[in-house]
Amino acid sequence: MNGVKIKDLLNTYDLEIRINTKNKRKVFAFERNKMQNIESIYNSLIDNSYYPTKYNIFIIREPKYRIVMSLNIRDKIVNHYLARYVLIPKLDKYLDMRIVATRTGYGTDYGIKLIKRYIEENKKYGNFYILKIDIKKYFYNIDHEVLKNLLKDKLDIEEFTMISRIIDSTDYDYINKYIDIEVKKMIEKRPYDKEKIEDLPRYMKGKGLCLGAMTSQFLSIFYLSGLDHYIIHDLHLKYMVHYMDDIVIIHHDKKYLKECLVKIEKIINEVYKLEINRKKTNIVSIHEGFNFLGYRFFIRNNKTIIKIKGDTIKKVKRRVKEVNYLYDKGYISFERCFSSINTYLYSFKYASNLKVVKIVNKIYFKNG
Repeated sequence: MNGVKIKDLLNTYDLEIRINTKNKRKVFAFERNKMQNIESIYNSLIDNSYYPTKYNIFIIREPKYRIVMSLNIRDKIVNHYLARYVLIPKLDKYLDMRIVATRTGYGTDYGIKLIKRYIEENKKYGNFYILKIDIKKYFYNIDHEVLKNLLKDKLDIEEFTMISRIIDSTDYDYINKYIDIEVKKMIEKRPYDKEKIEDLPRYMKGKGLCLGAMTSQFLSIFYLSGLDHYIIHDLHLKYMVHYMDDIVIIHHDKKYLKECLVKIEKIINEVYKLEINRKKTNIVSIHEGFNFLGYRFFIRNNKTIIKIKGDTIKKVKRRVKEVNYLYDKGYISFERCFSSINTYLYSFKYASNLKVVKIVNKIYFKNG
């Protein structure tokens, strides 16, 4: 693969991987022979010999039960490098500004501002409607061949080959076997949640991206970029915000939204080989309100109200307590603790109540 630079690989490791890898033993092991390891990665990219190694598969239960496929440091460097220096530079131009995930400047904060602005702009109708579309088990059902067909004319042959190997890495037979082992372990620890744990998806042949990888995060928003274009430019639904498997569309005509949903679902099924989650897909009035990005949005007395969802508050409270505990025990630095706490304070600044801020302040400043 042409254009690979040692300097870029080093920056990827030093500025992203080393800082964010929780298992410091892996970091120390990698740094014993840091330059030799970086050179080895460089050579495997240059001569196109890189293949992903086995994932470390485990289950987390916050904010819900979810499978995580962790990469070793070598694979993390390659994954971040390909996302930063190949995928984003070449594919970002195909992504609309209404897609609010993964990209710098287009995160949750931006998405909330966008939703709030769209609500304000539609108040002139008095009442208007929200079509919320949820795609069923999105990450697990992204079709490999569909995705590769979307990529093949946008990347050069070496880049396409490398990305294809990462996409196809979920086809390895060991993955579902390891998931089954982790499911069994989790059920033994939490038998009262057996039904939820057993419901965790398994990977089908030719389907799904690895959870947790940076390339997967970016490819998952690129995958439906054609659908986003269709919604905005063909259906003329400009008040749309898309976050991973959730799409929110605002329009004053409920009947038209119903007609559009039929067309959108057909494309999702036939073009992208995905299914809509009917339990979570609906059309509601703005006065009823809707949930998105951890908040509930609605209008009262012509005022836009943004409230934190109850389960989001519980999640934040648990996480803040955990960060505080890690700091008290000396496992993390004051700087990291402060950064984590401050992130929560900033993230919930749009809420029309101060519940999370009070929780954070109470825990963080409990010792004066």
